[in-house]
Amino acid sequence: MYETEVSGTQQKTSFTESLASVPQAIDRKLPSMDKRLGEYLDAHIAPLISEWGLVTRFTLEDLEHRLDAVSTDISGLEKEKVTLKDRASALEQALREVEER
Repeated sequence: MYETEVSGTQQKTSFTESLASVPQAIDRKLPSMDKRLGEYLDAHIAPLISEWGLVTRFTLEDLEHRLDAVSTDISGLEKEKVTLKDRASALEQALREVEER
């Protein structure tokens, strides 16, 4: 006797199972050069950033914090400048008064 295949006995994969296989499918279709280049960059990114003088997000954040600190210092100095100008004017006035006597 011959064995016949029963067409309705195979179960279909669920939608979530098919989604789980997407990364493997993409990885199989991705050219190997892209994979090797990605692995190379992952392993050597720090020296490349340094050698090429690239700016990173951390560098920008550090510069932003430094700029905030400098801006605060400048604001404080400008306030002191006004106070010092007032004091200098008062001293000049007192000196004129002393010279007039």
